[in-house]
Amino acid sequence: MTTTAENRTATALRHRLLAVDVCNRAKAQYEIAVLDHVSAQIAETFPDTTHLTLAQNMRDRSVEVHALWTTHDGGTEELLLDVGEYRQLLAPRLDFAEIDDDLSDALEELDAAAWNAVRPEPRRGGHWALDLTPPDRAVRIAELVRRYYPEAELLDVDLSTSPCRVFGVVHVGDDMEDSSASGTWVPPVGRPPAWPKETERRIAALIEQIQLLPHLRAQHLLSAGGPTEYRALLPLPQPVPESPVGETGNDNTQGMS
Repeated sequence: MTTTAENRTATALRHRLLAVDVCNRAKAQYEIAVLDHVSAQIAETFPDTTHLTLAQNMRDRSVEVHALWTTHDGGTEELLLDVGEYRQLLAPRLDFAEIDDDLSDALEELDAAAWNAVRPEPRRGGHWALDLTPPDRAVRIAELVRRYYPEAELLDVDLSTSPCRVFGVVHVGDDMEDSSASGTWVPPVGRPPAWPKETERRIAALIEQIQLLPHLRAQHLLSAGGPTEYRALLPLPQPVPESPVGETGNDNTQGMS
């Protein structure tokens, strides 16, 4: 009788922990989906925006967006909008009160998934900077990687930790072994990445966001085998060739997401 009762308790605990995992993953998916929605709303009105600055009230965790910014190729930042001056004028086309509420929701918990898009902004009075999500994360990752590895073809990624870790960068021409038993590709030992910490942070954040959104995870991450289920390959989209000068016509090339 005792054994049966113990088994029942153990089984119930296992099911409860599985349900907790499901709830946590659903919450993380929601937080990243909020980032996508906020980013799309802002890009519709201010398409050059790369990030925004915000302040968070530590008492009630509420967020207030202060400004929209763009980062140029050389790394210089340009102020696009001081939200305080135009908060009421832009509504309802761009409702910053609603955006504040959405970001307050997404960033309420200290371990919220949405925090992977946020970095400290010490130059602006202790505010935070939140990177808007790009329309195609895989393309953006490829752009960041190829600044340092122009021949990069895919990334070998460890998803078991947060932030995730890039094991190696696989280049064009590296041999890939076909494991027919598992139906997966086994990559060669990739080159350990050597890029700045900020680039590493941005790449890891985008990969984690892909992992959390089911439609993107299925589209971009491939099982790589190995000792755990958390090892994956992320193929990097090839850059779209520039059209010759003077060429006209519609560009029908579509991104991966």
